[in-house]
Amino acid sequence: MWRDTPSPMEMHDQFPELALRLETQYLISDLKQLGIKHTYRMRRKSVTLEISMHPKHLLRITPTDKGSEGFSEWMTWHWSHNDDCEKPQQLAYSIRAHVEILNMDVGNPPKNTSFTIHEDDIEGLIKVAIKAMHQITGARISPVVKSRESK
Repeated sequence: MWRDTPSPMEMHDQFPELALRLETQYLISDLKQLGIKHTYRMRRKSVTLEISMHPKHLLRITPTDKGSEGFSEWMTWHWSHNDDCEKPQQLAYSIRAHVEILNMDVGNPPKNTSFTIHEDDIEGLIKVAIKAMHQITGARISPVVKSRESK
């Protein structure tokens, strides 16, 4: 009659729309803490984060993984391995995302760049995207951040 308590992964699989929304809000919270201006667009089974970049670029980030019922998933879950055998393994996440960097300068022909990134968190993902953009195109970009007055 009574069921066992479901694991976090069972909950994730049973409520994929809610899981996507929660993961998205978690990443948005990190962006807010970093002071990075952003917007997001929820779609039926996916989401896109957009970050304005200096000068005149847009960083568009979408999750690459698909989970239960075809809903996108930001986070890939895995067990962390400690060097100390006496410490228990902990469940950790990393982010897999498709990144597009769009040139928004109307005076120049668009040179959009896209690739997939797998990083430990959203901050690392943004840093890798910036570095990759510089390596691929030579362009130096940086995120638009909120000024102290607008917080």
